[in-house]
Amino acid sequence: MTYLAEEAGSVITKQAAEEKSPHLPSKVDTIAIGVVTGVAATVIVQTGGGIIRTLAKNPLVTFGAGVIAGYLTYKYRKEIIALSNHSADHGKDFVSRQKQDFKNILAARQQDSKALTIVLSADQEK
Repeated sequence: MTYLAEEAGSVITKQAAEEKSPHLPSKVDTIAIGVVTGVAATVIVQTGGGIIRTLAKNPLVTFGAGVIAGYLTYKYRKEIIALSNHSADHGKDFVSRQKQDFKNILAARQQDSKALTIVLSADQEK
């Protein structure tokens, strides 16, 4: 039987520790996962950057990407225009609501300052 640690005078066995938290990874597992993730991210960034640089330097690939972008823009032009008009309308509504909210805040602030002035003047008269 393997003993892991002593906690408040009682000895915890490896089996008892696994029963308490079977889903928690050990420190070694956590470190290994971090290292593997870091290596994978580095490899992806290094190879992906090289591939993209190579493709971007090739004029045929750049031309093809432009043709595809133009085709998709033309194909979905009605949806793009409708979406941009819809977004513009929502933006205008948002700005008008913000202006109204700001006016309401200013009006409430002015009322509070008037009430404070009345209270202060009443206190001074006493």
